[in-house]
Amino acid sequence: MDAALWELLRVHPEPYEFLDDAEVHRRLTHTPAAYLDHVDAGLENIAGGRWQVEQPAKRVFRDPGMERDFRVMPCVVRRPGGACKTVKLVGTNTGGRRVPEQITVGRAFALDAAENFVRAGFAACLLSSARTGACAAIARRRLAAPCERLLVVGCGRVGYYSAFYIGGEARPAAIHCLDRDPERAARTAAALARQLPGVHCEAVTHAVPCDVMVMATDSRTPLLGADDPLPATVISLGADSAWQHEVDGALACHYRLYADTLDSLACGDLLAWQAEGLMDDHEVTDLLSLVRTGPPAPGPALFVSTGSALLDNLTIDYLLARDSQRPVP
Repeated sequence: MDAALWELLRVHPEPYEFLDDAEVHRRLTHTPAAYLDHVDAGLENIAGGRWQVEQPAKRVFRDPGMERDFRVMPCVVRRPGGACKTVKLVGTNTGGRRVPEQITVGRAFALDAAENFVRAGFAACLLSSARTGACAAIARRRLAAPCERLLVVGCGRVGYYSAFYIGGEARPAAIHCLDRDPERAARTAAALARQLPGVHCEAVTHAVPCDVMVMATDSRTPLLGADDPLPATVISLGADSAWQHEVDGALACHYRLYADTLDSLACGDLLAWQAEGLMDDHEVTDLLSLVRTGPPAPGPALFVSTGSALLDNLTIDYLLARDSQRPVP
C-alpha cells in the first residue's frame, strides 16, 4: 500500500491471542477444583450484588425446516476494578461433513475492558463442553446432592467433563458410563479411571441405580420416564434445542425444577412441558436464585442446562488468568 495513504489511514495492530481446543482443555482440567471454585465464587458475587451482570437472552437463529441453528451469546460481568466482556458465536453442526463428529463449532471472544478490541479468541467446542460439565458439578454442589453412585448417559465430550468435575469433587464410589455406542462408553470409563484414582469407573449397557444421573445426549425422545428407577437428582444437559428431549413430561410434577438460566424455558423439555400445560415458568428456579437462597430441603431435583453465556464469561475469565507455561497433566 502507498506509504502516504497508510499514514493517513493510521491502522494499528490489535493485541490478540488465540487458545485452541487443546489449550482450553489443559487450562480447565489442570486444577479442576480451582476452576469450579472460580466459577462458583463469581456466581456468589453476582447473586450477592457485589458484581453486576449484563446477560441478554441468547439469540438463536434456526435454519428453516432443519434441525440446526447458530447462537449468539453475549455477557458482561462488571466488578470493582474492571470488567469481563465476552461473546460466543457457535453453530449446531448436525451435518458434520467438513467438521465431522463435532456438534458445537465456532468461537468465543473476550474484549478489552477499556478499549473494546477483541483481545482473545477461543475455540468453542471444548470450552462449551467443559463449562457445561462444570455447570453440572456446581448444580450438584448447590443442590447439596449426595453422590455415591453417578450414572452418565451420553459419553461424549459433555458427559466426560461432567463426570470428571463431579467425580473429582464428590468422589463417588462408582461412575457408570452408558452410551448407545458401547465402545465410546468404555473409552470414557477408562479415561475417567486414569484421572480419578480410587473411583470405580465402568461402562454399562443399561441404566443402573444411582444417586445422581447426568444426561448429555442428542436424543429426540425422552430417555427417563415415570416407569424407570428415578434418581434423587437428575441433571439434563443435552436438550438444548427445540427438537431435543431427555426427560418425560410425566416427571414434571415429581421433581423440583431448576435451570442454569431462564433461557432454558425456551427450548427442549421445559418448552415442551409448558406447551403441554405440565408446568408454569414460575416453577423453575435459576442458578443465581439457587445460589442466593442456599441449598433446598432434601427431595427429588431436576436441573436443566441449555447453555449459559454467564458460565462462558466466568470460564473465559478463568482461562485468561491461567499460566500458559504449565505442562499438560
